Amino acid sequence: MKANKTTDEVRDPAGIMSDAAEMLRKNCEQALHTQLKLQEEAGRWWSSMVNAGGCANFQEQLSSATRTANSLLPLAQKRVGELIELAEKNSRTSAELVRKAVEAAQTQSMADSQTKWNEFWTASIEAGRANTEAISQIGAKAFDSWAAFVRSQGEASNGRSHS
Repeated sequence: MKANKTTDEVRDPAGIMSDAAEMLRKNCEQALHTQLKLQEEAGRWWSSMVNAGGCANFQEQLSSATRTANSLLPLAQKRVGELIELAEKNSRTSAELVRKAVEAAQTQSMADSQTKWNEFWTASIEAGRANTEAISQIGAKAFDSWAAFVRSQGEASNGRSHS
């Protein structure tokens, strides 16, 4: 058995955790971007299916459905974009919290350890508060967008029925 270990054999636990958190953040971002691309492809497919309908009797209904889908899709994409931004922010915040926790756990002095754990818990609570606020704002914006969309569809429907 060797008395001295090489630097390759011993790695700093904080560095390992930081690397793992960074890899997790990148994987989450990649998964979210892939999901968004998949949703865009599905939207294009549905649009092509709706636009490809050749029945003359249903042309007005298809046109109406296409107009509805075309006005609804940007609203949904905007909210998905906000959720992706929030997820990216949360992954960075989580990596920072892991770093703080590892740092606090490795602190030798009791006073320093207590201070670092205090910083960790304060940052954790702030992250939870900010996340709750962001989700509430996104939900409120989604509700407002949906209400405006329904109102505009109702007004458009009333305008067509009076013509």
